[in-house]
Amino acid sequence: MSKGSQYIILDSQTKVIGVTDINGATPFSADTITRQIADTDNTTDDVSTGVENFNTNNDPNANSKNWNHTGEITVAEGYPDSYKVAANNYLLYWDESAQHYYVMYISQEADAGTDASGRHVNTYELENVLITNMNNYIPMKQTLTNANAKDSFTTLFTNSNWKLDFQATSALLSTTEFDGTSNAMGYLQAMLVAFDVEMDAYVELYSDGNIKDLVVQIVDKLGTNAHHWVVDYGKNLTGITRTTVYSNVVTKLHILGKNGETIASVNNGKDYLVNDEANCLYNPNWKNGTYLEGTTTFADVDQYMALKNLGQKQLDMFSHPRISYEVTPTADFKPSLGDNIRGTDWKMTPELAIDARVISVTTSKADYTKNLAQFGEFVTLHPTTPSYIQDLLNKMNNRIAGLLDDVKNGKKIATAKAITPFGTSWSDVDDSKTIIAQVWADGTNITSYISPSGFTWYKSDLATGVHDVDWETAHASDGYQVILDNSETGHFECHIDGDYIQDTAEVDITAENSLIFNLQHSKVPADHWGEKISGALQYQWLDEVNNQIISSMEYTGKQSSGSTVTDTEYVRWHMDGTVIDSMVVQGGGHGSSFGAHLINGAPEIYTAMKSLDGSTNHVGKFTWQPNSVVSLGKGVTDLCTVSGFRRVSVDFENKWLMTSNVSGAIEVCHLDDVENGTWAPIYRFNVTQFGLHPTKTADNGAITGSNTLQSNDIYFPYVFINSGDVNHVDQPILLCINLVTETLVFKQVNTTDRFGTDILNESTSEKYDFEPEAVGVYHGANSFFVLQGFNYNKLVNDQIYLFRGLWKTPIEVRDK
Repeated sequence: MSKGSQYIILDSQTKVIGVTDINGATPFSADTITRQIADTDNTTDDVSTGVENFNTNNDPNANSKNWNHTGEITVAEGYPDSYKVAANNYLLYWDESAQHYYVMYISQEADAGTDASGRHVNTYELENVLITNMNNYIPMKQTLTNANAKDSFTTLFTNSNWKLDFQATSALLSTTEFDGTSNAMGYLQAMLVAFDVEMDAYVELYSDGNIKDLVVQIVDKLGTNAHHWVVDYGKNLTGITRTTVYSNVVTKLHILGKNGETIASVNNGKDYLVNDEANCLYNPNWKNGTYLEGTTTFADVDQYMALKNLGQKQLDMFSHPRISYEVTPTADFKPSLGDNIRGTDWKMTPELAIDARVISVTTSKADYTKNLAQFGEFVTLHPTTPSYIQDLLNKMNNRIAGLLDDVKNGKKIATAKAITPFGTSWSDVDDSKTIIAQVWADGTNITSYISPSGFTWYKSDLATGVHDVDWETAHASDGYQVILDNSETGHFECHIDGDYIQDTAEVDITAENSLIFNLQHSKVPADHWGEKISGALQYQWLDEVNNQIISSMEYTGKQSSGSTVTDTEYVRWHMDGTVIDSMVVQGGGHGSSFGAHLINGAPEIYTAMKSLDGSTNHVGKFTWQPNSVVSLGKGVTDLCTVSGFRRVSVDFENKWLMTSNVSGAIEVCHLDDVENGTWAPIYRFNVTQFGLHPTKTADNGAITGSNTLQSNDIYFPYVFINSGDVNHVDQPILLCINLVTETLVFKQVNTTDRFGTDILNESTSEKYDFEPEAVGVYHGANSFFVLQGFNYNKLVNDQIYLFRGLWKTPIEVRDK
């Protein structure tokens, strides 16, 4: 027997007393369990109720939320544990898709006659024990005024014997008045709507199988955004039923604001908006000049254009019918409640091609053919149109608060575009083509704030318009970029679902800065040649295998080339700051940014190079040779020629090489191309696109608003760039950019307090230094972090000393 084939029988005190198993001594049959997060008939409150506060909930579809968890089971009499399955007892079962145990109260018992063997059978009605408990629990009389979700649900479940696991991030506020006479179940349903959250109610067990905790979990959304279930009729579906509800269609919407204001002054004297196309489709009397009318009120809005934009959003929501789908799946199709579904059936009329959420699941342990999944528009189901994206709603990140406020208030709208960096026509030398989807709001690229699951790619034949379902399935998880195979043609569309816009970018930097390497300038030792290592450590690479550091800096000592070009010294350190060995690379430049990895245990370094006569610029590489002097062609391999001097970074894992120049131009090539002597950039952009303005002055003087570029690194598709200077005008700034979508993922202005309270700054000393130098990105199986290097001052025994510090800062990934 397995937990997937049985229900555990509990007595009225929820203690284990028996088991009914399909294959066991006490079998059952005709079991079905249904879990839902919304009404599957797709009804919703009429639009005339409006949205009273657009700052708290501007999606009226949330009113159709209705959590429920019920079922039934049939058990024949005469088996060892048959009599234990009885009204007022409980059944405990394991749900594979939810990965939880649930306890169902046996609320009713009915005589169902006899089965084929002549045994008497009974059918039992089941409900989640939370329903039973909350229907029998009356919260204490009190009023919560403008309370947040966490406080409201905590109050509701106090003294209920349920443990609250609150994980929602809802920022909505609501007033709830507990009257001291009504049961808690009604309040629970109302609060799910008011705060636009979802819930689950399950149990955790002791090792002996008895109940440890009753847990109610509150989340923003059940299910997963990590991937979509792709359903295709004839493949993993045996049947599809589509239900269309027309009762709430509105084609003429009157819009009211604060104190009864209308939009007439910004809408040609009319206080309403209409959708004539929808009216012709859904209003049988449209020829007589009538509309399907409704009214909505935004009680906190007094700006006329904002009022009009919000009204347009409401009209867009209600000017099409509600559609839901019931699918009969094959045995291997097991979506969880709340999961996203992409469904296709090109033989339906009209064709089925939607992206929706599972709002109800029915499962059976005895007969999988009774399994059902219903999905549809319980929250806004964005119509799949070539305009790519319908709306951003209010789910953007606070870092761009001004833009977000405009989007929330209806002043700004989001658009999307597809870019093809390598053109749309195939040539003899092409073996692939790339299409990248970008989403913009008011000139700002916000693609990084959309989860990969929010991008749905479609392909159809140019001549017939027939969809290539196999291609669409294969590319269902591609996110913002698809790569086409050699000579692949067709009509390609990307539809972007605003429900996948997140509050955080795809990666984010933490505040957990830890100092891993530190040198006091006055105590830095001499190198192999007995020369003081006095220069700033322009770049530092961490050898994680050997726990060592290799740094680079400008070199002017005895081993310099003596030419007009700048030379570099590389120094290898133990983590305690003692020197292991060093190298001089003639023509290696200032030393900011290089790429390094281990080959047969020895560091191999990729860096920018100049010929010793200064006439040409190159990307070169060399293997570590302790205490040696090398130059281009003499210990340094010339990989390829480039125009101008570059800072080099390498992503060895994904095989990309990046360069930057002092004007902020970024170019990224395939590492294999560079190794083969070809400089052929795949991606290009300039840091000026992201608000940096590289300093260009002859005397290197400080210009307010300018940025001195320092170092860079790459872990595809992310590029990290830092800037700043010792002049106290040029702020230390760290950028992370997605080079594929050309999105600013995050921007951090670094301040001394982030890295240590003992670092001198403008508030503690007139003399201080906080200049960024190195930035490096490291990615492994269990780690993702950046290293940031700074020159800084601190007070030691009443004396100010200069230090070279290197800090490690973890990076968080949103969509794991």
